[in-house]
Amino acid sequence: MLGKFRLLGAAVLAGTLVWSAAGPQARAENAPAAAAAATAGQPYRIVVLGDSVSVGYEPGIVSAADIYGYGERLLDQALLHGRAEESNYAVLGLTTEGLTRLLQGAKDKKPLTASQLQAFDPGADPRALEQANGIAARTAELNAALAQADLVAMTIGGNDFLDYIRELALLDTKDALTSLDEEIDSKLNNYAEQLSAALKLLHELAPGASIKLTDQYLPLPERFNAELYARLKQVTDDLADRLDGIAQDLTSEGVDIQIVHVRDLFVGKELSLTHIFTDTDVHPNQAGYSAIAERFAESIWNSYTAIPAAGKGTPASPAAPAIYIDGRLLATANKPKLKNGTTFLALSDVAAATGAELGWDNKTRTAVFRKDGREVSITVGSKTMKANGTARSLTAPAYLETVGKTQKTYVPLAAVANGLQYQVVYRSKLNTAFIHS
Repeated sequence: MLGKFRLLGAAVLAGTLVWSAAGPQARAENAPAAAAAATAGQPYRIVVLGDSVSVGYEPGIVSAADIYGYGERLLDQALLHGRAEESNYAVLGLTTEGLTRLLQGAKDKKPLTASQLQAFDPGADPRALEQANGIAARTAELNAALAQADLVAMTIGGNDFLDYIRELALLDTKDALTSLDEEIDSKLNNYAEQLSAALKLLHELAPGASIKLTDQYLPLPERFNAELYARLKQVTDDLADRLDGIAQDLTSEGVDIQIVHVRDLFVGKELSLTHIFTDTDVHPNQAGYSAIAERFAESIWNSYTAIPAAGKGTPASPAAPAIYIDGRLLATANKPKLKNGTTFLALSDVAAATGAELGWDNKTRTAVFRKDGREVSITVGSKTMKANGTARSLTAPAYLETVGKTQKTYVPLAAVANGLQYQVVYRSKLNTAFIHS
C-alpha cells in the first residue's frame, strides 16, 4: 500500500503539467447577479483564475479544444440565463504566491514571464511553460477582463502543498502522521495569509465581481493508506474552516466572496471522480469537473441544469445543433438543417423564436425581419443580406426546402440573429447554439 502511495505523491502530483499553450477563450453569460447586466443588454462576464483544475486539465489533453472543465460548464449554465462571456487565465501548476504575482502584474499592466510568476519544475513539459508564459504575458488583458468581471471563479492551493506531499510520500505511515501533526498548522497558516493577500488584490482589480473560490479535495483515495487518508481528511476540513473564516473577514470589509465547498463531493469517490485509478493522476475526470461545476452553479444561480449534448451525426452527414433561444430549447416540427457548416431554420421558426415581425415579398422571394427598430432582409439564393440597410456577406444563402408536400424557406439562423443584434454562441462540446436578445 505504501509503495502505491509513494507513486501517487511523487509521480502524480509532480507530473501534472502536460498541456499545450492556449490563451484565454471568449465564451458566454448570466445569473441572478447577471440579471442587471442582461437587462441592460450587457453580457454576464466570467473570469476563471487559478491552477490546473481551473484550466480543466486531464491526462491526454493536447490542445485547448480538448478541454471541458468546470469553467466551460459554467459558461454553458450562464448561457441558459442570458448573454454571457468567459475568459480563462488559469495557469498549470500555479501556486497562491504565483497568483498574487500574476494579479500584481495585472495591476501594473506589466507583461510577465512564467519565471516571474514562480519557480516552475525544470523537468516540466515545455508546453506547460509555454502555456504559463502565454498567460503571464497577457496581464494588461487580464486587468481589463477583471475590471469588467461579474464573476471570478477560482481554484488555488493544491500546488502550495505539493512538495510537502512528496516528502510525506517518502515516509512510513507513523512518521508521516507525526510530520502532519507537527507541521501542517504552520503550512495552513502560511497558505491562508498568502491567499488573503491575493484575494484583497483581486477585489481591488475586480471591484464589481462576485468571487467564488473552492476548498480542496484529497489527492488520494482511502485504499492507498487508510490512516493517512483519515488524517488528511481532517486537514482538508480544517482548511475549509479557515477559508470560511477568510471569506467572513473579507465580507466584513466589503468583498463579495464565497467559498464553494467541493471536498465532500470527492470523499470516498476519489476513484470515480478523478484519474487516480486509470492514470495515477489526481485531476478531476469529466464526472469530477461536472460535480465541481454543479456546486459553482448552485452558489451562483441556486440551480444547475444538465444540458444534454446534441448528436453530431457523422462526418459525411453532420447533424444540426440543438438551439436554445433566451434559455429555452427550440422545439419545432421543421427540423434545423446544417449546410456548409451553417445552421438553417424555417422562416416562421426564426420569427417565432426571435419575436420578430416577418414580412415576405413573393415576387423577389425576400424575407424581412423587424424587431425593436432593427431590420434584416434576406433573399433566397443571394450571397448577401441587409442588416439595417447595410449589406453583409453570407457563407451560405437562404434556400427552399421541401417539407412533406410543401416548400419552406430556410434562412441562416446566426446571420439573421446577429443582424437583429442577438448574441449567438456556439458550444462545440454540446453541439448547441445559445441565442439571446
